[in-house]
Amino acid sequence: MKIISKLTRQIWLLAVVIILSACVPTVTPTPVEVVIGTSVAATMQAQATADSLLALEQRMTEMAMPTATPEPTSTSMPTPTVAQTPQAALPTSGPLVTKPPVIPQPVPTITPTSTDICLRATLVSETIDDGTVKKENEKFTKTWTFRNTGTCTWDSEFDFAFVSGERMIGTDRDLSEIVPPGGEITISMPMKAPTGLGEHIGFWAFRDSSRTFFGTGGSGEEYVYVSIVVK
Repeated sequence: MKIISKLTRQIWLLAVVIILSACVPTVTPTPVEVVIGTSVAATMQAQATADSLLALEQRMTEMAMPTATPEPTSTSMPTPTVAQTPQAALPTSGPLVTKPPVIPQPVPTITPTSTDICLRATLVSETIDDGTVKKENEKFTKTWTFRNTGTCTWDSEFDFAFVSGERMIGTDRDLSEIVPPGGEITISMPMKAPTGLGEHIGFWAFRDSSRTFFGTGGSGEEYVYVSIVVK
């Protein structure tokens, strides 16, 4: 009985295999050359597709990149032609002399600070001419009229004083009035002829507050004088 059961199972297994074999479709074996050709064609197609995609990607990248703008080329401007003014013909003989430019010099301004400008007296008139004859001890009066031709005013600090020579009893006189520039003053001096025959001269002048003499020529110049001859 065991042998029949074993045989029966083998028969059933064989039947199942036959049935299953009948259900599976028959596959015709493919030659090796066909498989290799198909594989190569598929590979070449894939490579061509990849190359096309790479070329398209490069093209799109180039289109996305900014196009460099060429820098403008500088065009040189034509040099303007300046009309030359005809010059006078230079002399053909002799050296060429070029005169230096004339520079105007400022006119100096004179400031009245000098004593000679500030203090100056001009004799307008006088009595007792030079060389007038007098007797010994004869009295007379010498009169001068002066104009203030300086730039400073004479006042009571000024006087008319003896300088040198023979005084002939004349005395110094303080100015009794103010004499502005351009003004005049008259001074009369009582005097007496000295004892002794001959010519006698005495010099007189104005004197400022600092006891400095000045005359008709300025400080220390051209003092006025009294000149008589005793006979």
